Amino acid sequence: MKIGVMGTGGVGGYVGGLLARAGGDIHFVARGKHLQAIQERGLQLRTGGETFQVMIHATSEPDEIGPVDLLLFCVKSYDTEDAARLMSSMVEDDTVILTLQNGIDNIDKLGRYYGKHRILGGTAYIESMIAAPGIIVQTGKSGRIVFGELDGTRSHRAERILEVFLRAGIDAELSEEIQKVLWSKFLFVCGVHGVCTLSRSPLGLVLACPETRRLLIGVMQEVEALAKASGINLNDEAVGEAISLAESYNKKFKCSMLRDLEWHRPMEIEALNGMVVKLGSELGVDTPLNEAIYSCLKLENEKITNPFWADQLED
Repeated sequence: MKIGVMGTGGVGGYVGGLLARAGGDIHFVARGKHLQAIQERGLQLRTGGETFQVMIHATSEPDEIGPVDLLLFCVKSYDTEDAARLMSSMVEDDTVILTLQNGIDNIDKLGRYYGKHRILGGTAYIESMIAAPGIIVQTGKSGRIVFGELDGTRSHRAERILEVFLRAGIDAELSEEIQKVLWSKFLFVCGVHGVCTLSRSPLGLVLACPETRRLLIGVMQEVEALAKASGINLNDEAVGEAISLAESYNKKFKCSMLRDLEWHRPMEIEALNGMVVKLGSELGVDTPLNEAIYSCLKLENEKITNPFWADQLED
């Protein structure tokens, strides 16, 4: 199976690295210093107390890769449409696109370009990041992927992809309720990323402080109400399960959105708490906690993405 990876960050680098170590035919689309390091020295993955290096074909030009059987789509949510246009030469009639992104609207965006029949929904539970160009570090429990067909069937193509993941030592699960899975992850990420980033704190501190812990739960409860209004029946204990998952993380864990803010990089605020506010307005669901987080972090994001605008106002 020829596999392409769009986005070679914490998720794409981790999954792609394990697939490459297992002998897979892997091709990365990357950019900048990260791309240069992979081309020169290969990709280094530090995970589970071990470190290994794999030589992988990496390029900034999808045309150099050509059509693939499976395309792992792991870019930041704000890059979805640009990446979708860029990767057209990698997609042919039988190509399967598996999105492993934050947010709940990426499938719709990809579907407008390639049709939903080509797309599998998925999410990754992985504490990983680019530690330096060409180096992916995964901490905490081993990463886990949950994915599935949008209609809930256990198709031959999904079973085949599951087999490829398992052979590579990737903890993967094929779900017949992928929309429910995506919303459960959305609930978790909106709470954890939103509150941790707003408070500039690692997850352990957020959980330890009674006030931020209540805020975290409240943000998740708003997403739970929104899911119900959207026709998604989450588990009765969805919020409790999300808090339990958060408590299983390393206390020093910093979510990707907080790291992006600290490193003055664009944040996924529109796809997370911003999406909650947007859908809440459309469906008549009150989301005041998410709106407060969104308003503050949207301003921070504007200062990062449009510093000239911010500097003008400060003069």
